[in-house]
Amino acid sequence: MAYLHCHKCGWSQDDFYDTSYNPAKYLMDWNEYLFGNKHHKLDTPFTDDSEFIKENGNITTREVLAREYEKFAKRIRNMMWVTQEDFNRDYKAGIAKCPKCGCSNEFDID
Repeated sequence: MAYLHCHKCGWSQDDFYDTSYNPAKYLMDWNEYLFGNKHHKLDTPFTDDSEFIKENGNITTREVLAREYEKFAKRIRNMMWVTQEDFNRDYKAGIAKCPKCGCSNEFDID
């Protein structure tokens, strides 16, 4: 996995997709966890001892699922380069520009 961001303005995108990473897997895991667990009914309070509850308070399983799908959609829409090879190609060609500030030499991949 590799995380692309701009040092000049702070723009970032999700990790590049590759053979070992696909953010859709995250949602599939959430679906399996939520609906494979008898304790999580759609309109009942989401019960979990994770950081999610500490950050979001008492909410329903329906709301948890909706928020996760919204985050996923935002991550997809924000991606300028799906693979690192796509980015490297555009960067070498001099056409990779930050979608927020337009710079081309402040990118960093972590």
